[in-house]
Amino acid sequence: MTDDSGPNGDIRMMQVTHDHLLDEAVKITQPADGYRVGSDTVLLAASVATGNGRLLDLGAGVGGVSLCVAHRFPELQVTAVEKHADLAAMAAENAAVNGVANRVRVLTTDIRDMPPVLAGSFDHVVSNPPYHNSHGTRPRNPDRALAHMGEDTEMGDWVKAAVWAAKPRGKITFICRADRVPELISLFDGAGAGEAVLFPLWPRHSSPAGRVIVQVRRDVDGPGAVLPGLVLHRDDGGFTDVAAQVMSGGQLPVIHPARPLTSGKRRGAGTDGA
Repeated sequence: MTDDSGPNGDIRMMQVTHDHLLDEAVKITQPADGYRVGSDTVLLAASVATGNGRLLDLGAGVGGVSLCVAHRFPELQVTAVEKHADLAAMAAENAAVNGVANRVRVLTTDIRDMPPVLAGSFDHVVSNPPYHNSHGTRPRNPDRALAHMGEDTEMGDWVKAAVWAAKPRGKITFICRADRVPELISLFDGAGAGEAVLFPLWPRHSSPAGRVIVQVRRDVDGPGAVLPGLVLHRDDGGFTDVAAQVMSGGQLPVIHPARPLTSGKRRGAGTDGA
């Protein structure tokens, strides 16, 4: 379904679609082109293992990650930061439509210019930053270029913002392309966040990982871990049983083996791709 107006009569006219996540539990209005929520949104939200305290969603777009996490954890307070006013307005409207506007606060600001009051105040920071380096070849469509490459922000900007906002020992979780994992870990290490946990996302049993969930902790310097990960698709293209459970609101076990989860888990999902 599409219409030709932005949320609340926003000054930027755009075509939008009205979609659902988590088995239609979460309603999403989003642009028909450019930045669109999808499986990465749900997977990143599913990596959040505890529902207490405060969570920051950097580069929130229309609020897909924030809304999925808020749905899973009714006690969690979420702050969604989005630079672009039209997307931020859509995120706020999505929060209202889903009945969580009292728990999902949307801030229209650049990740490099967040209010000082946010520094060191979040138990968990999540982000799905642009996949590609901003110096590469940009798609012709400006909205797609924004979604995949950002504007003038680099991965280091996202890392710096996340570490700045996290509490000491707080968790920071990114989802990124597999080939950018070494760069990301190096940047986190340089910013003072370590004990990296890697959770590969395999498109199919026979395919190399395309995406990886990377989780670190601020002011923690310890050995990391590579977890078994998740196979997303069967050979016929459908989701594996475990991936389907996650897409319906299940939990991804992105947990350091030395720090087992003790509370806050809602619906678990194993890592077997069958």
